[in-house]
Amino acid sequence: MQEAHRSLSTRAFLRILTIAGVILLLPACAAVNQLDTQPFQDYQSAISTLKDQSDQALQAVYQAELDQFKAKILAGDKALVPQLLLNFPPDQDFVWAYPAPSDPATQPARPLFASVADMRQTMAAMNTQLLNYAGLLLALSGADDSTQFNPADEAQEFDSAASSLLGQLNGLGVNTSGVTSKDLALFSTIAANLAKAYLENKRSELLTEILNEGLGPLQKFVDQAQQAMLITSVNAENEYMNQRQSLARNIIQNNDSTSLDSLLSLNDQITQQLELYKNIYNGYGALPSSQLQLIAAIKSNQQVDLAELINYAANIKQQYETLKASNPSPAE
Repeated sequence: MQEAHRSLSTRAFLRILTIAGVILLLPACAAVNQLDTQPFQDYQSAISTLKDQSDQALQAVYQAELDQFKAKILAGDKALVPQLLLNFPPDQDFVWAYPAPSDPATQPARPLFASVADMRQTMAAMNTQLLNYAGLLLALSGADDSTQFNPADEAQEFDSAASSLLGQLNGLGVNTSGVTSKDLALFSTIAANLAKAYLENKRSELLTEILNEGLGPLQKFVDQAQQAMLITSVNAENEYMNQRQSLARNIIQNNDSTSLDSLLSLNDQITQQLELYKNIYNGYGALPSSQLQLIAAIKSNQQVDLAELINYAANIKQQYETLKASNPSPAE
């Protein structure tokens, strides 16, 4: 009888311990289950919008410059034809450059559309990295449970992409002195270690640490992107300055109405392009503050405020639509 009573007491005691353990675990479980993934979805959506609008806008600029260059040649400016010729350095095998690095002084100036093409390609690579980063954060938050990844492998992939990007930025003329691929890797080895720990215990503070760790590389990433936009703006301004001189001369000396129309059109085009570049520049500039907003949203369990980033993306879209309407491609 006493043995049975002792057994009942033991079971009752264990049941109490079990209930107490469950109660103690509830806050931790709630912290995991109640993590609002909507801010991560909103962040990815904003980055995706910025990427799409920037890619489309820069494609429109490229097409406008290419069409304009071709129109000049077909209108009789045959001096531009040599700018289309590829140059093969005689002292190097299986390498071509444009212009040839062996003697750049003897090569014709590179057309603006070719420079825009390089810039567009580089910015597209940067936009892809931003979107991949946003997707990784979304998967970490648990909103995208279909994505399985190894944090260490992800860090290696981001570093590899950053290394390739560094070469592209150098080709554009961006000053990358003192910048390494690790500086531009949006998801670092440190972040990967934090991500591994987060995946094991889902403590929300580790998620904010991952985002904080990404702020440094993101800022350097933004700095390089903005430098690229400034270089592109200067190239566009220089091209405009070269073209306006001869047009103004024809208007003043010959009362040429065609040159007057061309100058007015050129003024409109450069204004639109520079406004577009400014919005892309500012859109990138809004990325670090948007990530800070994401961190704040996680800590407070509130909606994320991405109004600044979304506004610039909307401005880019508007400028793209205006530019495309003013410079329809020959097929349209």
